Amino acid sequence: MIAAKLGEFVSRVVLSDLPEEIISAIKLRMLDTLGVGIAGAQLGLSRPIIELFEADTKVSHVWGLPYLASVREAALANSYATHGTYLEDGSRFTGGHPSSVVIPAVFAQAEALHCSGAELIASTVAGYEVFLRLGRDTYPENVGRGFQPTAILAAVSSAAGVARLFGLPAGAAADALGIAANLGVGMKEALKASTTQPLQVARGCEGGIVAALFARSGLHGAPEVFEKGFLPAFGGSSDHSTALLGLGHEYRISETYLKRHAGCRGNHAPLDAALEVVRQEQIDPSAIVAMRIAVDKVTLAASIENPVTAEQTQFSIGFSVAVALLHGNASIFQYTESRLQEPAIRAFMKKIQVIADPKLDLGYPEKRAATIEIELSNGKIFKHAVDNARGEPEWPLQSSEIVEKFFAHTQEVLGARAQLVHDLVMNLEGLDDVSKLGKLLTVTQH
Repeated sequence: MIAAKLGEFVSRVVLSDLPEEIISAIKLRMLDTLGVGIAGAQLGLSRPIIELFEADTKVSHVWGLPYLASVREAALANSYATHGTYLEDGSRFTGGHPSSVVIPAVFAQAEALHCSGAELIASTVAGYEVFLRLGRDTYPENVGRGFQPTAILAAVSSAAGVARLFGLPAGAAADALGIAANLGVGMKEALKASTTQPLQVARGCEGGIVAALFARSGLHGAPEVFEKGFLPAFGGSSDHSTALLGLGHEYRISETYLKRHAGCRGNHAPLDAALEVVRQEQIDPSAIVAMRIAVDKVTLAASIENPVTAEQTQFSIGFSVAVALLHGNASIFQYTESRLQEPAIRAFMKKIQVIADPKLDLGYPEKRAATIEIELSNGKIFKHAVDNARGEPEWPLQSSEIVEKFFAHTQEVLGARAQLVHDLVMNLEGLDDVSKLGKLLTVTQH
């Protein structure tokens, strides 16, 4: 049974068994997620959650803000802020973002338990593996059924990480996963309200903690919930599950990407194609009279090509390309109401046509490609294509770029502590108490 096998894996993950490249990948994603979460907090994304805080127990830190909270509240707020930026890591094979559910859950619980950095790494690996394995079995069918991949995977993956932190034996870890399978849900349509959509993801993150607590107390999950419930409901079938293939030997974190642009991942291949051709051909954006961008049908289905609010711009390929070409980047600070109302941005967006190309559907999701054709005022036409966006395993960001992104999002907030956070994360396996890192992530005043 899938739950039993995954539970057995979760119970025996240890740092000493992990390849060095997996440990390094986890540390970079930890650094990236903390930076993204702090940026989200400073943008006020977690404010609706913080206003609901009630618990008397204050053991875990809210990243980038002057709050201590309960484990569940901290995980809820940090997940909300991280996912709300749409800057976290992800997987094109699952359509989801493991860092924004696994890391907030295991970090908050590790702080409360005063776990070591080595335990945090092992638990994060457990959560990632469950997310990425079950995610492959349900994607893209889950999107076709109206579900949001990160939300439906949030509870099972965070439960895996927290169960590992608790040191649950195989049977209890399987129970945690079985209980959590019922607690993650979310709708793709909710992305059209991007400021509140992160709630479905954050509640799944919190739900995984609850599931692990239930299992730790001796309660049981349905043994065949994945075969007879989760996989048929979200993916249509459990007959061809690959969740257990290579389990414990092949670590799928190597399939994930890290972002250099903000906004929906569907924007990024078109963005990179546009930036590449403009750089290679030394094109002056003011000379562009028309631009035709082709993507696959799944990517186009999530796009909002006539955005009327700042939150909708995060799902607009046309806006993302326009702002990057006219302002030099598509960072989180560009997706604003003022940018959307700029006459130059509005005029440039009118030059861009975004369509679905059936030929690109054939490679999806192994490839999330984009093609672009640019016509200049002198009549010249330039074409360019990319198979995948920057940050994917085939076209990875350099470690230095990830570090630079972290400092860009935290330096102003944390000051000199940003360097201390970086140093602790990059030497995480030697940290004796995760709460020491947590204390560096807060600010002293509103």
